[in-house]
Amino acid sequence: MMKLIKWLMTGMLALSLTACASYYPIAVDVAPTVDAKGGVYRGQTLTLSSQDSRKNDYVIQIEQNNKAPVVVGASNNIKVQMEQALAQGLSNQGAFVENGAPTQVTLELQEVLARVIRGHISYDVVQQLRMQLTLKRDGRTITKQYRRSAQAEFPGRLHPELDKVKDALNEQLSLMVKDMLSDADVQQFLGGQS
Repeated sequence: MMKLIKWLMTGMLALSLTACASYYPIAVDVAPTVDAKGGVYRGQTLTLSSQDSRKNDYVIQIEQNNKAPVVVGASNNIKVQMEQALAQGLSNQGAFVENGAPTQVTLELQEVLARVIRGHISYDVVQQLRMQLTLKRDGRTITKQYRRSAQAEFPGRLHPELDKVKDALNEQLSLMVKDMLSDADVQQFLGGQS
């Protein structure tokens, strides 16, 4: 009888721990949007590639008192999402993205993280984004660093609403793409092709 009770108690404890950990999804959908107007380029061609050099592969870290942080990844490849958004923006501006073009643009993801910190009656979401563009053509190279940080507060006593956190992160990623597309140095370098 004692073995049965011990087995049941162990099972209930394991089930309760699993229920707490599984409250959060293992991944969220990361999808930056593009807002770029035409007329910037006149058919200049470029090759676009990307690399992900982030220290961690998750995009959300939920910190709670006296508990190990919970991490949530991206359900899609964030490097590919950012590269596609940048390619779409450059195309909207009049450039042609194709393999083998003389101008090479490399996007490097260095940090993409939303930290969720529990307060008394709300959650603070601190977002840090850091990326780099490297442009090369005819022996010339320019490197541009882009940083974005934002902080938001969301109500919630028990658990943060990850949809709001995901939306805030997507907004910052979209603004990062907009920063790159509107960068005068990038436009001058890409537009200066002969």
